[in-house]
Amino acid sequence: MVRTLGRSDAAHEILEELPEWFGIDRFTHEYVDAAARFPNYVAVAEPESREPGTSPADAATPPSSRADGGAIPADDVLGVLLLDQRYPTSAEVHLLAVRRKHHRAGIGRTLMARVEDDLRAQGVRLLSVKTLGPSAYDPGFDQTRAFYSACGFHPVEEFPDLWADEPCLLMVKAL
Repeated sequence: MVRTLGRSDAAHEILEELPEWFGIDRFTHEYVDAAARFPNYVAVAEPESREPGTSPADAATPPSSRADGGAIPADDVLGVLLLDQRYPTSAEVHLLAVRRKHHRAGIGRTLMARVEDDLRAQGVRLLSVKTLGPSAYDPGFDQTRAFYSACGFHPVEEFPDLWADEPCLLMVKAL
């Protein structure tokens, strides 16, 4: 895991792979713009062998210790989480997306765990996320809500008019 700013390139690539969740251009562009502003947590694969031009000691050092995140090629980013913190005691998962071929491999959970650890260390007490509400039947978002529930989030309220033409479900988790 690497915490960085401004990985809109990686966010854009990943969102393009997931049109069933992020297929509305206007919203995709909003997420990409947000990736340039919000703190980003990116998941990268651990190197299997020594990269050219690195010492053997560097090969044993995880990417999160070697790079600031901006130096990691977008193709190497497996998942991204954007964090929006407007208040000292609360934060929101603005976006969590993992490349399709890495779904169900623990990357989303690992990103969430790292974010939660960092937020707890800062004294943050609540983490929230907004997702498509259950009144709009969508099997993909059934999986999304199940993921957040498994991570300890609880549904608070569905807002039918917060998003244009789609119900928004607010979920929260105490840290």
